[in-house]
Amino acid sequence: MIGTLVAHTGAVKVSRRELDAIEPPAATRTWKPVRHGELVDALEAELCQRDLQIREEAYAVQRDGALLFGVIDLFWRKTEEFAAAIGLRTANDKTMSIQIAMGFRVFVCDNLVFSGDLIALRRKHTSGLDLQREIARSIDRYQEGVLTLERGIEQLRNSELVDSKAKELIFDVFDQAILPTRFFGAVSEAYFTPEESAVDCLPRSLWGLHNAITRQVRKLSPGPAFRTTARLGKLFGLGHAAN
Repeated sequence: MIGTLVAHTGAVKVSRRELDAIEPPAATRTWKPVRHGELVDALEAELCQRDLQIREEAYAVQRDGALLFGVIDLFWRKTEEFAAAIGLRTANDKTMSIQIAMGFRVFVCDNLVFSGDLIALRRKHTSGLDLQREIARSIDRYQEGVLTLERGIEQLRNSELVDSKAKELIFDVFDQAILPTRFFGAVSEAYFTPEESAVDCLPRSLWGLHNAITRQVRKLSPGPAFRTTARLGKLFGLGHAAN
């Protein structure tokens, strides 16, 4: 169940093998683009070193393969409700650094939760980049950040929510343009009158509201979905300083 990475509006889903075939632009003296396949291989190697097993993974590219989005679900911190996940985005055309996000996969709705601080790694493609070293440091921060994020989710689950406060938060989501206004009705319905199958939205809590919102986020293309999930994490107080 790794359907959150929706590919449309120019985005194309690709396999690990197809990532290896995407050639980056030519390097310069100060700038050295990292091949997408090399980046994912380095990340997987570091995870294996720490006995962090990959459960599922999905990738999508845009702009003729220059822009990469990925979601990697792990067996780590796995419960009946969720498991740790990694969000990855990068561009090897000088428009974006390599970025890794701390997150969880929520099984019942196949949604993602990202830390509001988002980034365990933010590193530009430069000629002096030691990729394996930077990946190792980022996974250190990632593991620490996931534990903090897990505690934050538990706080959301234990935070009861009266309807008036829920309406305020829904207003903030759209007033801050975190989600397009076309999703207003769907978010309100998912929280206030959820279907029986939407058990993740049933609790009258901050966690239930967060799930009602992220059910709509998965309808976005990878780039906006990545940013929106992180901004929601910030709005709901999920995160820590991961510098």
